Amino acid sequence: MRGLTREQAIFLRVTRAYVKKERPDICFRFAFDGVPQPVIGNGPRMVDVSFHNAERLFQRIFLEGNMGLGEGYSEGQIEVNDEDYKEFLCICVYATSLRILRHLSIFDMIAAVRARAGGYFAKPRQNATIDNHYSLSDWFENDDDSNTFFHYWLDRVHRMYSCGKWDLETKTLEESETNKLELYAKRMGIDERSRGNTLLDLGCGWGGVLFFMAERFGVRAKGLTLSTAQHRYITREIARRQLQDLVSVELRNVHDMGGKYDYIISIGMLEHITDFDDLYKKIAGALNPGGQALMHSIYSESWFYKADRWFLKYIFPYGACPNFSSNMRCFRRYFNVVEPKKLPHLSYPKTLDAWFANFCHAEPQIRTLLQQNSKVKDVDFAVRTFKHYLAIASVSLTFAGFVGHTLVKDPRVHS
Repeated sequence: MRGLTREQAIFLRVTRAYVKKERPDICFRFAFDGVPQPVIGNGPRMVDVSFHNAERLFQRIFLEGNMGLGEGYSEGQIEVNDEDYKEFLCICVYATSLRILRHLSIFDMIAAVRARAGGYFAKPRQNATIDNHYSLSDWFENDDDSNTFFHYWLDRVHRMYSCGKWDLETKTLEESETNKLELYAKRMGIDERSRGNTLLDLGCGWGGVLFFMAERFGVRAKGLTLSTAQHRYITREIARRQLQDLVSVELRNVHDMGGKYDYIISIGMLEHITDFDDLYKKIAGALNPGGQALMHSIYSESWFYKADRWFLKYIFPYGACPNFSSNMRCFRRYFNVVEPKKLPHLSYPKTLDAWFANFCHAEPQIRTLLQQNSKVKDVDFAVRTFKHYLAIASVSLTFAGFVGHTLVKDPRVHS
């Protein structure tokens, strides 16, 4: 271990424990500032990772957690093939699992846990920043360029920016998103007899739910969004598909919903909400008699969950996953019937892996878009930031959390 810093030595010991207990099919070959280290593992698949400015990099990782890791990768201090980056990140995420920790000394355990804990802190959530991410207003002056960026790597049929439903036989991202929409229609009782019924989509993205329900079932669907780019895209699609009589979209905060509806749905919006009581009370009051709502979200099962600083800074300002138990109690204050279910295991990691593969495949076009049409000054940093986001989210959601869809009906509150 001569010549290694304490943090580097601990990292290598964690890697050995991880390979032994979790991934004997992989071997890792690291280089610190060009100095190769002994290969770890005997598996047939070799993962090469090079670290630059390694002493400072590992100090940041152990002190700052994912903030140091993510910024180090975005700054080019970690070099690894795209297809291998997730395997490297697994070491960092799984470092605090009991299966790994019990093979380390007490001092190594403390350092590893501190590295994970150092990346978290509590911060209030605000949905005023939604337009910043979903329109990338810091990057693009033109909403069409923002839409182009996202559509390079989202599914090509529904443009859904949320977890798909991956059954055992599901082969593609597009299939997974169609599976989800079909399941949610069935759960809400939407079928061929629903023609003319009304649906409200809270945080409607690029209109995947709106167009699916309108075109397949003849439902009159309205979406609410805070993203000017999404609003522009949906408005154009309504005209292109000649759905003016069935689909509409408004730039409006979901807390300011108006009207009465047979169905209300939200997919991936609860992660941006602070006041669940206000939202659920208004949903209960906006349902027609016999109506029902379905809410899809990533849930945390930990009472000690806190939002990750790197995600808050670079991806979702003020976003966080709601706690499952407290959210169910909140639902039950406003609805007599609350039926939570989960999407199939690993559905979100598989969705994120598909997005990552699409992103890497389209990277030349994405770089050109950023170079020619954006305000981004460091294209390399921006591209690697989104890669880290997709990869670390996949690994983290393999390790903890789940995606649930909760059907609620029979409101206790009436407008």
